[in-house]
This record gives sequence, structure tokens and C-alpha cells, in this order.
Amino acid sequence: MTPVQKSSPTPQGSGPIRLAGALVIAALISIGCEIPTDLPAVETRWIVPTEETRFGVNELLPGDVSFTTDSSAFIVNFTPIAFSETLGDLCPPCALADGMLAPKPPFVATLGSQIDFPPEVSAFTVLDGDVVFDVFNGTNFDPIRPASGVFGSLTLTVRDDADGDVLATLVIDGAATAFAPTSTLTRSLALDPTDVNGSLVAEILVNSPAGDPITINSSDSVAVTVTPVNIRVAGVTIDVANRSVDLDPTTLDLEDIDQDIEDRVVSGSFNVDVTNPFGIGADLQLTITGPTITTIQKSAPITALPTSTVTIAFTIAELRSMLGEPDITLSGGATVSAAANVITVTPGQELILSANLDLILRIGGGS
Repeated sequence: MTPVQKSSPTPQGSGPIRLAGALVIAALISIGCEIPTDLPAVETRWIVPTEETRFGVNELLPGDVSFTTDSSAFIVNFTPIAFSETLGDLCPPCALADGMLAPKPPFVATLGSQIDFPPEVSAFTVLDGDVVFDVFNGTNFDPIRPASGVFGSLTLTVRDDADGDVLATLVIDGAATAFAPTSTLTRSLALDPTDVNGSLVAEILVNSPAGDPITINSSDSVAVTVTPVNIRVAGVTIDVANRSVDLDPTTLDLEDIDQDIEDRVVSGSFNVDVTNPFGIGADLQLTITGPTITTIQKSAPITALPTSTVTIAFTIAELRSMLGEPDITLSGGATVSAAANVITVTPGQELILSANLDLILRIGGGS
């Protein structure tokens, strides 16, 4: 621990005498000598640094958002969705001919559903990933090969519901692929890099031409399961209001401060330099514990500014209870402001707290 001299004398004595006295006293302290009390009163400043503390962006992520193995991107985990439509809904003429043996009417119809975002996520920037469609034909005909030499198609699409941007699309052509009754077609669509500002939508456009006679059952259906897989994103917009994060415990190196110095402490504080890339305010809570002291709890606001300094003052009694004691530990956390709302975060962001214990000692003057 290195004392930083700061001339802050009381009104006693002349300027040169006070400065010389401070230098002599600092030298005596540094070699462990007893401090004389008959010198003019001066104040000296001691800075005790602590370990730097970092809050990574992972502290703010909801449970369904995680890091890739190399921490270069986020992985957003989606719950698979399932949806279906009856033949009567897809093909209104089929509903009118329900139960009849009749040529299959032509129809073009779309079925689809939203892919729900994880809770607290409202937008993200896709890097890549896949969406797997499993399409089950629950009708008694092939909708894309309804007759010999007659071909339709299925068009699978994933898009942004907010602005219609297409992330992936695939056409299954009946000329190349059959879709027989009770069969399932499985296709994986690779997503293009896209900013997604609304919900994702998975949908299928069924283009089924007129076909051979069938017994029409309008309650038959086409059923779809959609499973997003390994969706990597560069940034994610999340709701962080009132979220709490923990501060890793840090040991304060105060045991080597001797009683003579402890008795001369007149004021002190924690000065915390804050680097805040998130642009949100928070309430910082600190807890100081040790086997020989009464627990000390402090709090202070952190602003939304990119850089700021937080000063947390201590009473003389609190300071003297810590100084010279073993195993003093600093812990705590921070609670994000309720007004923070949503923010966009990216991999690698960290809120950094660089703290030191700033002590003022009065030496001399008969103290």
C-alpha cells in the first residue's frame, strides 16, 4: 500500500513548515517509526486499491439466450411450434363437397404461425441458423401430385412479421417430390443474416391443382411442426428493467495497516470508477464483512453515462473497524433501474468497476 501525499493542513504553522513536516512523517510511516505528535498538523492521503470487478453481458441475458462456445455471438433458443389446417379451411370448395366422390378441386392456401421469442427478448440480429419444417399430409390424396402429370408445390418460408423480410424460403416442386397421404416431408431452411424487429413467422403456401376423383373429407388436415436450431445472433434486444446481478466477492488488503495509522483516520470513502457500455442506470449495493467486524452495507446509484465515478462515504467508526483486520471481503450486486426498459446488447460488453479505498489521515498537532 503506497501513501499518496496531499498537503491539506490545518491552520497551524507556516506553509513551508507544514510541507516539510508532511514529508518527514510519510518517511517515518514508511519505515515503521513511531509518528511524532509535536509537529504541525497535516493531512495525508492514502489510496488502497482493490481488485477490478466486471459485470459481463451474460449477467443480463434471459435464460433462453446464451453464448456460443467461443463467446463471439449469442444463441437464441426457441420453443418448437406446431400448427395445422383442415382441408375444409384450405379448400373451401372441398368443404361444400364433403363426403362426396368428386374430382379434387384446385386450391391455393397458406397456413402458418408465429415463432414466439423467448421471454424478455424483443429483437435480434440473425447471423445464421436453421429452421426445420416437418410437414405431415393427413389427407387422402397427394396435394402436389393430384393426378398423373399434374404437379403443384409447397413453398416454405420464414419471415420477419414486422417488415416482411424473408430470412429463408424453399420450394418443394411436385415434379421432383411426391407427398403421399400419411407421409411427412422434412426440410431444413438456412437463415440469411437479417435484423428481426418483430416476431418470426413460419408459413407454407400450398399450391394444389385440380386432381383425380377422391372421397372428400373436409376434416382431414395438413399438420406442421417447426423447430429453430442453433440460431446465432450478433445482438439481442432485451428487457432489463429491475434485473439484479451479483458482484463477485473481493478481498480487501487492509490487514497490514497498523494501529497508529488507524487511529489517525479522519475520513475516507470508496471511489468507484465505472465504465458502463449498456447505457442503463442501476443501484449499486456493497456489503463489507469479516470475522472481526460488524457487517457494513452501503448503496449508491450508477448513472447511464459511459463513464462516471461513484463515491461511497464511510464513518470514522466504520473505517477504523476495517483497518488492520484480516479477511475483509467486499461483495454485493446491482439492480437495474425500473426505467431502463429494453436495451440492445452484444457479446463482449462488460460493466467495469475500478475501486479504491481513499483515506485521509491527520498527523501531528498533538494528535
